[in-house]
Amino acid sequence: MLLGAAAADAQQWVAVDGGHRLVVGAAALVTTPRLTPVAGYGALVHVIPPCRGKGIGRALLEPLQQAARELGGRALYAARRVDVGSDEMAGWRRLGFSICETVKEHELPLERFEPRLAPMLAWFRRHKSIPAEARIVPLFLADRQQVLQLHMAHLGGDRASLERRLAGQGEGAFHGRYSRVLLIGDRVIGCILAHGESPTAAVVDAVIVAPEYRGGWANVWLKLEATRGAQELGITHFRFATFDRYGDTRRFTEKFGGVTTRTSVLMYRAW
Repeated sequence: MLLGAAAADAQQWVAVDGGHRLVVGAAALVTTPRLTPVAGYGALVHVIPPCRGKGIGRALLEPLQQAARELGGRALYAARRVDVGSDEMAGWRRLGFSICETVKEHELPLERFEPRLAPMLAWFRRHKSIPAEARIVPLFLADRQQVLQLHMAHLGGDRASLERRLAGQGEGAFHGRYSRVLLIGDRVIGCILAHGESPTAAVVDAVIVAPEYRGGWANVWLKLEATRGAQELGITHFRFATFDRYGDTRRFTEKFGGVTTRTSVLMYRAW
């Protein structure tokens, strides 16, 4: 109850009030590793409000750090991102954690895409930049195993969860019609994966293009086709998250009239 839905493989500890035998705090180590900026493991720590400020959080952190060391980790990461300026962020700071990544969530109106992207795609076509054998298909017509391999190679993720979502199953399942896959011949070289959030909004979960095709026609064509597919089904806005390394996407969002709806951070403590 204190930690919420911890991972099934998490190692867990509790802090108990010796006089009343009440659980006053809990902690868990998520043993799926994170590799950047240094290898480490996720931490969940919660102390009930009346018992905060008494060193219980720091005491709970000690076995987490020891367990992470035994697994070869060089850091602990907060297992969940927290909002900038929140009490949760202040709590992690008190435990010696600092920011390692800033995540911004954006909303972008689709009506801005067609007028800007269609002329760019036409320019690439006039200059014969697009290979003749290139094509874009909806996700439901694509080779899902190739899409999975592309995602794992460039973004990582939980393979079993991705397989379910690619098959249209479970929470956050990728929409088979406005998710788009870019191929050259039979090889998948890019994709936009998204799921519906409401009748008029879709969440873009991943935009992936193989490194040798980035920064040109492939990105433009994928975004345009995904936009058209979404608009045909009544979607008016895309929502998506960007990380610090996505400076080009953040600039693209500003240019196309997008707004930032939330800023959160991932906290970590390295040794």
